[in-house]
Amino acid sequence: MIPTRLIDAQIHVWKASTPDRPWPLDAIEPQRPVPLEVPEVLDEMAGAGVSGALLLGPTWEGSRNDYVLEVAAADPARFGAICRFATGDPEAVERLAQWRDIAGMRAIRMSLNRGDVDGTLEAARRSGFFAAAERYGVPLSIYAPGRYGLYAGLAEEFPGLKIAVDHAAVETAEVPLPEAVAPLAALARYPGIAVKASALPCFVREQHPFPSITEAIYRLVESFGAARVFFGSDLSRLAVPYAELADVFVARLPALSEAERALVAGRALTTWLDWPEPFDG
Repeated sequence: MIPTRLIDAQIHVWKASTPDRPWPLDAIEPQRPVPLEVPEVLDEMAGAGVSGALLLGPTWEGSRNDYVLEVAAADPARFGAICRFATGDPEAVERLAQWRDIAGMRAIRMSLNRGDVDGTLEAARRSGFFAAAERYGVPLSIYAPGRYGLYAGLAEEFPGLKIAVDHAAVETAEVPLPEAVAPLAALARYPGIAVKASALPCFVREQHPFPSITEAIYRLVESFGAARVFFGSDLSRLAVPYAELADVFVARLPALSEAERALVAGRALTTWLDWPEPFDG
């Protein structure tokens, strides 16, 4: 039997705003009033049977990576860091050649769901960010809900670039989830695109065992294969018990083989990111 070991593709963690570590003055409202810090995450993971996770600082904290990198560097078998990055800064882009020297760093996040998305993309092209990420093998996690042409355009322009589609490019529960993920099938022909099946309970109006989530995962695996579909929670805004979501990926995907379930649950993510530690030993 192949064990289904769960590795979460995205959990936001952050600290409170303090004079020594202030948030930006224009920070958006956080997903919850009490910061989600690592000790609470560890408790939640233990209760849900989750072995590891990628940590990401949220936008309301600013472009900070110190907390997630500190945690990931200290415990690489359990945590990896998705980092914010000055994608429009040519000087910062030059430093990507040494990104693998940054302990704990596994990917870069681009949040393209609000603001001047086109301007951000153009600045990243001008700075050479996408070309450098492709050249130096930096995986990207991009949240651009509904912008399928954006993903396709990047995949065609930079065919060697690894791009994970965050939250399956979904933003609301207005469309039934299996239908909401259907447009992603057109992106499956690009080998550099994978899908994070993350935050999915936020996009359904049903209770556990979430049959719409099961159907959506089946559709994604049918299109992309299990090696390019990743379990994730976005825990800080999860409105259901973490264990209920974990149960879907462990016990509610009977149409997948044991090998496919193991991939979706975590093996595929760690392979995609060249992050062997969670499965070592």
